[in-house]
Formats: sequence, structure tokens, C-alpha cells
Amino acid sequence: MTSPLKIKTYAKINLYLDVVGKYPDGFHAIESIFQTITLSDTLIFDEISEGVEIITNKPSLPVDGSNIVYKTINKVKEITKIKKGIRVQILKNIPVCAGLGGGSSNAAGTLHALNILWELGWNESTLQNIAVELGSDVPYFIRGGTQSVSSKGERLSTLPYMPDMWIVLVHPAIALSTAKVYQHPSLVSRPHHKKQDEYSLTFKMAISALMKQDWGKVIYNQLEIPAFVIAPELRELKLKIKKMGFPYVGMSGSGSTFFILVESKRQGERLMKKINMNTNLVRTNKSSIQLI
Repeated sequence: MTSPLKIKTYAKINLYLDVVGKYPDGFHAIESIFQTITLSDTLIFDEISEGVEIITNKPSLPVDGSNIVYKTINKVKEITKIKKGIRVQILKNIPVCAGLGGGSSNAAGTLHALNILWELGWNESTLQNIAVELGSDVPYFIRGGTQSVSSKGERLSTLPYMPDMWIVLVHPAIALSTAKVYQHPSLVSRPHHKKQDEYSLTFKMAISALMKQDWGKVIYNQLEIPAFVIAPELRELKLKIKKMGFPYVGMSGSGSTFFILVESKRQGERLMKKINMNTNLVRTNKSSIQLI
């Protein structure tokens, strides 16, 4: 490698998310609509003599073997027996533990980057098989775009790309543990009768509504139930946003970030101003208005 490889890894939102079962290994079965947004991290890859080195602008982000980028590199080295060393600079812009898939996106981006740098020649199927071992959301980020996602997150089906739209991201100053949200007793899998490889009727209806851009029948997240019990302030924030005249608001993933569909960037800016005036919970920055 003669020069560093620089890539962007993008965040996602869950336009729809339902928990429909639980596997014997403790993982939950989901049905979800994932959508890539323009909020991104930057990863810079440099070859070094040996080992793995992680550098980041986010002090709270681990740089040892618990970092998902570190794990991804080691997984590839284990599979390929390559001894080369890699230094990765992770410039975080996607909030951590926010339901936006930042870590999973970094992992998928690392797989793509190493496939290029080390001339591995892996196709998408191979990358997906490795991604499954790294985390539930990682397979989605190998492909990105608009996808229906089911099972543990590894079953993907490409949906028609959505037209360019503006969203506002509201990241409250509340950290939620994904494990605690999924394990909360208030979360009860929605029962339905279907074959293993079929979608539930409610999910089919959500996908149909997506095609018509009938957002009121698309935006849903069952994880809001436990999240709002754990942090009642989140429910209050969502209600405030709706009362401001913005009905298309939902929580992404296990939280705590909300997304709000707006008609234009200008309308998004007005909404951000209103939110900042009406609550002290919100963390905002120049990346809060995004294009999807």
C-alpha cells in the first residue's frame, strides 16, 4: 500500500422495527426496515510492520481488542493468515450507543477496506458470512441502502431506494444499554402465525406502506416500550416533537436517537430551533439535519 486508504461509513435509522421472537441462544428475532442516512464516520487505514493499532478522536471509544474494528481486523487476519499490520484512525461523527449503528457500520467498512487493501477478492456473499460473526447489524452495512432485515439481522432483502428526503436527528443526553432494552420485562414479542422464512402480516403491511410513502403506517419501533419505561424523559420528548406539528417521528434501534421526517432542510432547521428552546435533553450539532 503506497498511501492511506480513506473511507466513509454511514449511519442507519430503523423506519420500522418489531421483535417477533427469541432464539434459544438468547438472540431476538426481528423484522425491520433499515435505511442508510448521510451521517458518517471516517476511517483511515495505514499499513504498519505488525499488529493492530486503533486511533480515535472519541476518548470514550476503546482502542483495544474490545473495539469492533479491532475485532474485524483480527477476524480477517485469522481467516487469511495474513501477517501484515494495520493502523486505523477512526474519526467518529456518529454518536456512540445511539441506535444508529455506528460501530456495525465501522466493522462493515473495515471488511470492505481490507478486501481492497489485501486484494482478497471476496464477493458480497463472503463478506456477509464474515459479517454475521461480528454483530447483528453488520451484514446490513455490507450492502446498505433500503433493506428489509429479519431473523437475527442476517436475512436481507433489497427494497426500492427511497427518494431524497430530509430528516432531523435528535440525540438526547441519555445513554441506553441495548442489552437492557432487549432484556426489559416490558418487551414482549408480538405473536403471529407464519412459516420460518415468511414475513408477518404486519411487516408486509409496513413494506407496502413504505412503497406508497405512507409514513404514518411505516414508522414503528417496539423497542420504544422498554426504552420509555427505562427513561420516561424519552417519551416526553417524542410527545413534545409531535405537539410541535411533526407527526413522523420514531426512535432508531434501541435508542436513544429519534429521527423526524421533514419536508425540507429549512423546515428541519426550524424544528431544531424549537426543540432547543423547549428541552435541555438534546445534543445537537451541525450533523443533526441529514439527507436520506
